[in-house]
Amino acid sequence: MARPRKSPAEQRRHVVNIRLTDAELAQLKTHAAAAGMPFGRYARETVLGKRPRARPAQLIIFQKLLYELQSAATNFQQLADVTGEEVYARWARYTGGQLVEQLLGRNDLAELIEAQIEPLNMAGHTVNRLAHMANSGHDVPSELRGEAFEAMRAALEPLHEASVAPTAANKDAGTPPKEGAGPSHEPPSRGGR
Repeated sequence: MARPRKSPAEQRRHVVNIRLTDAELAQLKTHAAAAGMPFGRYARETVLGKRPRARPAQLIIFQKLLYELQSAATNFQQLADVTGEEVYARWARYTGGQLVEQLLGRNDLAELIEAQIEPLNMAGHTVNRLAHMANSGHDVPSELRGEAFEAMRAALEPLHEASVAPTAANKDAGTPPKEGAGPSHEPPSRGGR
């Protein structure tokens, strides 16, 4: 569904060009990133006298993670709906529900989460490709399906293992998955693979 058209008074039609040194541009981009805002929006708000506040880096990391997990969950659910295969529904529940719950409030994992955003994004693209194929009425080749599951498992496994490992605050947080079970089309679970 398209966004409603803005009234002429609300449309931004004017462009302001300013010259900056390399250092000034880098500083402006750094401030925009710290505020978690696109560069142009940050510059506009600053010019208009607003003082965008920096958002905590951990908040930005968790927002990126949530976006990636929800995107993957949506694609898995689309695959489940189109194919009727329960394995996709289990992955949807895991990525969009169980894992999110396991990671909420785990600020101690922010560095690991940040490192896994890119692999998760790449795995998400693979799952999205499968969902697109299925939604277009094409069969999903088993080799692509296997690649998607393996990419998603590889991206999520470090997060899963860290999220179920006992913390100093809670020694009974869960049991890590068993090692050596090999690749699977099933999502990780609390009790093992």
